[in-house]
Amino acid sequence: MARKSKQKPAKFQVAIVGEGISEWFYFSDMKRVENFSFKLKPDLPKHSDFKSIIRTARDKVEEGYDLVFCVLDLDRILSNDVERQRYSKEKQKKKANKNIVFTESMPCLELWFLLHFLGHFSSKVYEDYSQVVKPLKKFIPEYEKTEKFFKAKKMYAFLQEKGNPKKASEFATRLLSEKEKSDEPLYNFSNIHELLEKLKSL
Repeated sequence: MARKSKQKPAKFQVAIVGEGISEWFYFSDMKRVENFSFKLKPDLPKHSDFKSIIRTARDKVEEGYDLVFCVLDLDRILSNDVERQRYSKEKQKKKANKNIVFTESMPCLELWFLLHFLGHFSSKVYEDYSQVVKPLKKFIPEYEKTEKFFKAKKMYAFLQEKGNPKKASEFATRLLSEKEKSDEPLYNFSNIHELLEKLKSL
């Protein structure tokens, strides 16, 4: 009687779909530093509107990815009533969004960067990128949203070495908690730390 060969379980496949170069280079460096095996899709985004990003995330699930993180900045979405309603409607499509985790920052990913350098918790509201990048430049004077900058400055490694990742996660967790109690529609938050924790647990 022939022995049954044991099939090895397929490797758990994770993809991160981001809307801009800040996200792409940050997660690319995260992958390098932490030796993660996730895929970054698309290689460099050509379209940054949330509909294209969500559609790409759903395509990745259709292709067989077990988990897809859909990373979005909310400043432009929440500042427009029509866009906010459309985004909310897309997020509520449970069947279409199966295996997709929405990872959001308000106003943008740069808030998460800034949290690495704050000496104490702050609930100051920054409405858009231009407002949050001003205090960020106190810690990273040369910061700019360009390929040239991100290729020279490995952001994930830099934040790990020069910032305080533990405090950043604590502040982000508190912001999410405070947001639930706030009536401020543009209350700042980021759940990038939850993405990192999930990747480390896989």
